Amino acid sequence: MNKLVGVMGCGWLGEPLAAEWVRQDIPVRGTTTRVSKAENLESQGIDPFVIRLGSGGFEGPWESFFEGLDTLVFNIPPGLRRNPECDYPARIRHLYSALERFKTPRLIYVSSTSVFGSHQGRVDESTTPQPDTESGKQLLEAESLVGSLKDCNVLTVRFGGLFGPGRHPAAYLAGRTGLQGGADPVNLIHLEDCMGILQEALGHPAWTGVVHGVYPDHPPKAIYYGRAAREMGLQPPVYKASGPPDSDAKCVDSKVLSDKGYQWRHPLG
Repeated sequence: MNKLVGVMGCGWLGEPLAAEWVRQDIPVRGTTTRVSKAENLESQGIDPFVIRLGSGGFEGPWESFFEGLDTLVFNIPPGLRRNPECDYPARIRHLYSALERFKTPRLIYVSSTSVFGSHQGRVDESTTPQPDTESGKQLLEAESLVGSLKDCNVLTVRFGGLFGPGRHPAAYLAGRTGLQGGADPVNLIHLEDCMGILQEALGHPAWTGVVHGVYPDHPPKAIYYGRAAREMGLQPPVYKASGPPDSDAKCVDSKVLSDKGYQWRHPLG
């Protein structure tokens, strides 16, 4: 495969993904918001573009980035923690217009399982999301926008909580006390499997719709995060005593991947 791929958002996931595709002799353009990061991308064989996407539109050489792309992987989250006033759907409308203008044939849109409410119970790709956070609501609206693109094969990939090199939820939770939901299931995925799923998606351009990227094991949060913290040499989080698991607690199944026989690369540990 040597069709031109664009990775918009070369961060924790996007950078190693783009670098892996370069190693497979796939030409890749990648975006970053920092000139210093652009030099690092270029050193890995990625064609770098310094581009920002805000609610007012693109800044930087975005037209050159989109020109001639066969596939775009869009990997820019809402970022509402840093900017609570962010209008993420406005940004996606600019993306929509660019994809239509340049007639990009393929979009792999990276979303999140936060489109489901925390008390939606067991869900899969056929479940109607009912988000209960602002981020989830904006992501769901964004999914709807890109899903309405004409003449573009769109695959939406909803990843669960991400973990891998330098990143683990247990590190954020370490030492905290009085936490709720210790019996609730975790919904996580390792970086290796994020990349594996996106690799599968790139290799099957006719694959459209929605796919969940969540490892199929769902141990209770208190047990899993406690063990993970101890393995990292951190103080385990302390959860309030609770009864049996909440039957309505969100538990995300990756049914599409299961049906396709995807081979998971990295267990929860």
